[in-house]
Amino acid sequence: MAITVHEALELEILKGFKVIAGEKGLSNKITHVAVWDYEIGDLIAENFSPGDFALSTLVAIRDNIDELYGIVKRMIAVGISCLAIKNIYFNYIPEEVIKLADKENFPIMLFSDTFTEDVIVYVNKAISEKKKYENLTAIIDNILYNNLNELSIKEIARKVNINFKEKNIVAFCKKKNGKTIGIKSFSHKEMEEAFSKVIPYKDGYILINTFEEASQQNVDKNIMRRLEWWGFSPKEYYIGISSLYESLGNLNKAIQESLYAYKFSVTYSKDVSFFHDIGINRIILPILDNPWVLKYYSEMVEPLIVYDKENETELLKTAVKYVENNGDIKATALQLFQHGNTIRYRIDKINKILCKNSSYEHFYEELALAVRIYNLINNPL
Repeated sequence: MAITVHEALELEILKGFKVIAGEKGLSNKITHVAVWDYEIGDLIAENFSPGDFALSTLVAIRDNIDELYGIVKRMIAVGISCLAIKNIYFNYIPEEVIKLADKENFPIMLFSDTFTEDVIVYVNKAISEKKKYENLTAIIDNILYNNLNELSIKEIARKVNINFKEKNIVAFCKKKNGKTIGIKSFSHKEMEEAFSKVIPYKDGYILINTFEEASQQNVDKNIMRRLEWWGFSPKEYYIGISSLYESLGNLNKAIQESLYAYKFSVTYSKDVSFFHDIGINRIILPILDNPWVLKYYSEMVEPLIVYDKENETELLKTAVKYVENNGDIKATALQLFQHGNTIRYRIDKINKILCKNSSYEHFYEELALAVRIYNLINNPL
């Protein structure tokens, strides 16, 4: 099990670490933390392993910094993930070493005040936490995709949290700024005894909330309070929330609904979306990968994409805004900074291009469906 160098640098204990070379190697995997004291030459390969996070004061070469080039070259050959140097003896690195590290994507960091013992403890702890996260991710995938019966889902869910109750609602949260999540712990004095669980998933977080007693109306307010407790503010996260389910055996449906509601939030720039409030999208989202839906998409949307490309027009953009404005020509014209007659001409052109695939009397209805499918397909989870 491993974390990346980038994830390690997100830890509070490593906040004072400065990357001075090999920044493109921050995705390197760390499996273990090792201290480099006096090993030089062949002892590097004998005492270190691929995936090691090497910590050092450079005491072994304190009288000759020029030896660092050869040592870094050996570390790269071994497969060591990165090197962090405590600046007791040196507060600079030779230029040729920096060039080598940059070329080989081998991160080198300098730090000063942090105790190496603390780095070892907290980085190894993060590796252990990452293992737990990945195990939980596998459990979620199992619940979602393995067509389990309700009894099996209940048994698996209670391995995640033995205190889970029957009634459940799930939220999925993901950062609006697109940053991937790091290794993060969750605790809150009011939540310690709650029947809940936060699980990192798909660069976001699944929050499973269960209740002894709850109604849909009350639980919607309750879940928003819990999100705030956990630190998931709608200002920072796109959030999707499932319907309330009466049985823990339906946890797969609750999780899937939260992912669908999240996708709706991202597509239409909503801070928070409840699955039961997203209208016809409750039907469209679960069947987006259906071959008949994809065939419909290719017949209704791709001709507009091709026409726009060949003629340098904006028919598809016009269609999207036209549907978003519920067929209101004036509102669409204002949004696109065009005259109403221009929009009418474009809509008529769209109709003629698509007429072989939809009858005139159902044109708006079919165009609206095609636009919804287009918006959702082009905003992946």
